[in-house]
Amino acid sequence: MTIKEAQELVEVWNAKHSVRHSELAGMAMLTEKVGELAKAIAQKQTDPFKSGADQPFADELADIFWETLAFAAHAGVDLSDALIDKLEKKNGVR
Repeated sequence: MTIKEAQELVEVWNAKHSVRHSELAGMAMLTEKVGELAKAIAQKQTDPFKSGADQPFADELADIFWETLAFAAHAGVDLSDALIDKLEKKNGVR
């Protein structure tokens, strides 16, 4: 799946479920998900041998990606294009 396809899937799901947030609410939700990842990392540090300790990372990262895709769609940002632009800047192409 491409980033563009993922962004479109999130847009369709959000439309189907009437999910529409302001940019401020979207930013708050994204921040919450990053906080949940931080909590999972902290828990792994305190109990590194806990069964399934890596699963929360995948789940929380997927939540962050979802919220990022939704936020970008709401803001009218094509993340595929934005990522290509960023990579070109980092590689000195632009």
